[in-house]
Amino acid sequence: MIYNHTMIDTHDTRENYCRMLGHVLSFQYCRTMKEGLPCGRILDCWFEVMPIQEFIEENYSTEEKIKIFEPPKQRMLSLLELIEKAKKK
Repeated sequence: MIYNHTMIDTHDTRENYCRMLGHVLSFQYCRTMKEGLPCGRILDCWFEVMPIQEFIEENYSTEEKIKIFEPPKQRMLSLLELIEKAKKK
């Protein structure tokens, strides 16, 4: 549940370097890249640019924050899940 619908896209046009992908991306991408939730590394990339911790606290529920910052799945497990989803379609 997003709390602050009118403010969540305020920073979307800002750009910053993505350490994971190795190039500049918009905040909008970082904010939505994980099934509509922010990238788990958003705090690391944006802390020098904006008050990112406050943004997360104001805009995401406890459950969403858990999903955002959960450790990434092992690559092989993720691939197997994708294969299973493709088979079901």
